[in-house]
Amino acid sequence: MNKRCVFFIFVAFFLGILLGCEAFFQLFSLKSLEVSAAGPVSESFFWNNVSSASLRFWPLFFWEKEKLKKKIESEAPLSFSVDRRGIAGVDIQIEPLYPWVVGRWKENEFYITREGLAWESKHVLNKAIEGIVPPKKPLIVFAEGIPSPAEDASTLIKILPFPLDLLSGWLDGLSENKWISRVVQIDVSRREGKYLLKLSFNGRGEAQVLMWGERSRWKELSSALSQIMDQLHFLGENVIIDTTYTDRIIVRSMAHGDQEGSGK
Repeated sequence: MNKRCVFFIFVAFFLGILLGCEAFFQLFSLKSLEVSAAGPVSESFFWNNVSSASLRFWPLFFWEKEKLKKKIESEAPLSFSVDRRGIAGVDIQIEPLYPWVVGRWKENEFYITREGLAWESKHVLNKAIEGIVPPKKPLIVFAEGIPSPAEDASTLIKILPFPLDLLSGWLDGLSENKWISRVVQIDVSRREGKYLLKLSFNGRGEAQVLMWGERSRWKELSSALSQIMDQLHFLGENVIIDTTYTDRIIVRSMAHGDQEGSGK
């Protein structure tokens, strides 16, 4: 018997001992697994996607956890995280994604999170998963030509194709004004190479504010706009407050002229 055969017999012997001990003592099994989820539907996405082998062998579970996270978060509006407890203990957290605003592109509406994730607002899982609540912020309507999440049909949860910092900056900047609570819709379009916002209000009649998306001028407009908005009930119905001029604010009836920003 040569040295190679002796070596293989020696290795096989110790592997047999190791496998026998593991089968008897289950040294590599998860010792404790706690799943915290908002409801049974959320939890089911974990049990339906985790493999029995990874539950049986904790090294395999931690090896596959990123793949499991990616799969769950692509199939449902959920956030999946894993915390290790000791060597073989695991705490699973499954939380719903929380809609921040609703965006509309043509006939398609999407929930959008503060992290820039988007999915269809009418998807059946929105009612099945506990904790997903429609946001109270104004509806954001994007004009034709601005990229839509619907263009990515490969997955349910999509990355918002619009600059998130720009959208967040607009909403944060507008929230500094007390009249923002009356805004029900914000239309976003492109004019002269810049973003143009059209704010539509509720209440008696209709009122709209046109303003460029560049926030640098918003501070100087804030005081004048607040005064105009306080006098809105004296101005009658169907008025446009146009702030796109460089040196003045124009208040006019919607019955006269278009609703486009002039920028002059």
